[in-house]
Amino acid sequence: MIEAETLPQDHDTGGNFARWIGVLLAPIAWAVQLQSLWLTSEYGCADGHFGWNHVMSAVALLFSIAGGVIAMAFMPKGSFQAAKEESTSTARKWFMGALGIVLALLFSVLIIAQWLPTLMGVPCHK
Repeated sequence: MIEAETLPQDHDTGGNFARWIGVLLAPIAWAVQLQSLWLTSEYGCADGHFGWNHVMSAVALLFSIAGGVIAMAFMPKGSFQAAKEESTSTARKWFMGALGIVLALLFSVLIIAQWLPTLMGVPCHK
């Protein structure tokens, strides 16, 4: 019979909630911006005022950037090579930090791309 290998327990769980916030904040900000633009664009096209779209896009962009900053702040100090070779919770913390930064960059670009039609003044069917 093959025995399963047991991994050591991670007793250093400080900052795990913040790491999850760093990973999930940018996608949540994008989803909220997408829904708010979709819901308010029809009203903006009717009266020509798109202030709400600008506010929601700017706030979503700030939240997305904040997710990347949080992810960067809770990355472990030191070399990634050393963390990778240890195969401990440090590698997981590095991965979550790097993932949070990459997701923040990706979703920030996506938020700006969805904001462009409103910035250019053509969000309505013409």
